[in-house]
Amino acid sequence: MAALSAVYALLVGCAYSDAVQDKPDAPWARQVTQSAHCGLTGPGVAYVQTSERLQQLLELPAQNMAVQQLRQVDLAKEHLLFVTLGEKPTGGYSVSLASSSIENPGNILRLAMAVREPAPETMVSQVITSPCVVLAVPVAAWPEIRVSGIRDRDLVVKL
Repeated sequence: MAALSAVYALLVGCAYSDAVQDKPDAPWARQVTQSAHCGLTGPGVAYVQTSERLQQLLELPAQNMAVQQLRQVDLAKEHLLFVTLGEKPTGGYSVSLASSSIENPGNILRLAMAVREPAPETMVSQVITSPCVVLAVPVAAWPEIRVSGIRDRDLVVKL
């Protein structure tokens, strides 16, 4: 029985991934939360380095996100990136992180988004939404972050 408990503990420990990597150039990002109502009306990105900036975004009137999860991020180790689709006329839209990589030369963090739209003829809620995803990226010395999959061209955050 003790051996079975030890194996279980080992498997659970292996399944858990730490939120922050020690290597500053690691091609990594993680999804903190997503929402159908983030309050940002235009498609784009918002980069958050400070608790004051995070508070500004959390005070948007139409925002309905997991606030506690966002406040638990240690902004000294990770910054937040709000990626939004802008206002949509119905429910059924969402955005999530598909992949992340480092683009060399230039040491640019590249984030690919997966966007879902309601299929034609699908029954959806008739409500204006503002879907977004919030990502945590390690604090690093990259000059910019490029986000693809939201518009026809990459969205760029110059740091």
